[in-house]
Amino acid sequence: SCVGRIRYLGVVLYDADMIHDAAAADESSLVDRQLHMILDPFNEAVIESARKNGVADSTIKAAQDSPTYKFVKQWGLALPLHPEFRTLPMLFYVPPLLPVMASLREVNNQEQSEKMDPIAKFWNDNWLYDTSTEELWGTIEQARFPLQYLASLFSAGDESKVKHILKKLMAVRIYRRSKTVGDIAEEKVKQVMQDTGLTPDEAEAIYYLTSLARFDDRFVIPASHREQSMEMLEFTGDTRGSVGFGFKETPARGA
Repeated sequence: SCVGRIRYLGVVLYDADMIHDAAAADESSLVDRQLHMILDPFNEAVIESARKNGVADSTIKAAQDSPTYKFVKQWGLALPLHPEFRTLPMLFYVPPLLPVMASLREVNNQEQSEKMDPIAKFWNDNWLYDTSTEELWGTIEQARFPLQYLASLFSAGDESKVKHILKKLMAVRIYRRSKTVGDIAEEKVKQVMQDTGLTPDEAEAIYYLTSLARFDDRFVIPASHREQSMEMLEFTGDTRGSVGFGFKETPARGA
């Protein structure tokens, strides 16, 4: 699942045989090894293997529609919490971005400050709220959440991984601002999209799922199977000592 102020819940398929190696990896590759465990639910070999291991088609379909898979693998926007603990939790977080694309820069405007009250005068004399986008990636370095702090939470100290995600989020913001407000040059939009490797279709999909998504888009949970649900209502204690508790299965001897 992806958690935070807006939560998403979805199925991901993973290779359990990779768990030991992923947990034992060097700190520099912990995130990559954990993400590598998550498999492509559209891959025919993965689908066939999942079915052989008893994964229902409804669960495979839920994995294909999973918002978690999109954030974590398809778009590469979410990271695991404290991967250095090596517990491999399937909880992923999208690093936070500044709420507005603006920054404070120091100025001195004596002419306007003479007509202002003391508090406004202080801000006018010293700071200007700047919404320009000339220094696009520079604002990431000066974010209110330092990169070093975010990296200590989500990437075992690797600031480059967090910075890359923040640049993608900023690129989506720039792209959508150019579409709705129209105050950003087309060349700059193309530049930021090229720098982050995003396409317009991906930017629109990310914008939709983060801003306009319905409940069913954010919580994709596979339906339970009635035959299994009914079996859970039966008294499994009758088979205690032979097959244990849970779904009843006929015991069979191995070769």
